[in-house]
Amino acid sequence: YKRLGESAGISQLIDSLYNIALMDARIKDFLTEHKDRIKAAQTIYIVELLGGPKSYKGKELPDIHKNLNINDYHFDAFLADFSRALMGGGHPEALIDEVLVSLEPVRADVLGRSRDVGSASVMKNGQALLERFGGDQNLETVVEAMYDKCTEDTRVKFHFEKAKAKQRQIRRKMYQYLSGAFGGPVQYDLAQLRPAHYNMNITDYHFDVVAELLVKAAKDMAVDPEAIMDAQLVVCRVRADITTGCTVRMELAKKKNTTDGMDQLFQRLGGLDGVMAMIDRLYECVERDKRINIFFEGAKLQQIKRSQTDFLIMTLGGPSEFVGRSLEDIHKVLQMTDYHLDCFMQNLSRALRDVGAEQDAVDESTVVLEALRKRILAAHYGKH
Repeated sequence: YKRLGESAGISQLIDSLYNIALMDARIKDFLTEHKDRIKAAQTIYIVELLGGPKSYKGKELPDIHKNLNINDYHFDAFLADFSRALMGGGHPEALIDEVLVSLEPVRADVLGRSRDVGSASVMKNGQALLERFGGDQNLETVVEAMYDKCTEDTRVKFHFEKAKAKQRQIRRKMYQYLSGAFGGPVQYDLAQLRPAHYNMNITDYHFDVVAELLVKAAKDMAVDPEAIMDAQLVVCRVRADITTGCTVRMELAKKKNTTDGMDQLFQRLGGLDGVMAMIDRLYECVERDKRINIFFEGAKLQQIKRSQTDFLIMTLGGPSEFVGRSLEDIHKVLQMTDYHLDCFMQNLSRALRDVGAEQDAVDESTVVLEALRKRILAAHYGKH
């Protein structure tokens, strides 16, 4: 509350938010009618939510929103606009993250959902899903086996290959969430699920792979087939919490690229000088990255870099006369997988940020290059 400038600062922030939101086709229809009254009430509520005076005397949020048909897409759009307003106000990234995390628990009330994780559990014949799964110890073993499978599966390995201490932390949180969701004691705050995954590039594809590996691990432990099916239903209820951050960011980036044209992206990346600096930094990163530097060594390295430089300049909207071979032909003998491409994309994002690109431009670049994944990995996909 104080770091945002107290009530006056938050009021200015809400002014900026409304300037953005009323131009946002995704949510403006919810705000246009009775704009001043809604804005005044939201300002009082948000001041209180962020640590200010407790002066909100309006109706409960579920009652206000129950007939508006607001869904996750709309709420995420509102959060994205809120983030833009915060960035426009010059607030540091850590404070922006803290504000978004503070707003996230409101989602359940706005969308009319229960906050109780246990309510999602499946009861049959008087037994909670956790019991039918074999109990806590069996669930913990299944989670361990699932995580091990994730670190071996090239489709999702990138997201699970962490330092041992970080792996232990993620495994524990996965177990805690599933235990509560399956009807056991609630040990994980579901409100943290979406903020924890918001800036990860996790798509439905990744979510489905992890769900598939959970099923395989459960089958390996001889869990009752009906319990496994029920577990899939429960897990799928948090799909939006895990994937929406990536979906919203990428859709916004795609829309901007389509609306404003690729040349605007090239200029926002610093034009030719900026992209060349990014590529130099990218090669510094990939040559040191033991996960993928095998693809960037040998006598032809400079030739690869020149060709890739021309291609990236062209792909990101700049002037280039790239006339090289097709992506399918270039990569068909390299034995690359999703894991390797994910590592490369991580280095690319890092290089963009290191040379001063804003997060929006990083996202827009990611959207453009992600569209090439199927062509780059055509040989790999053809074998699987």
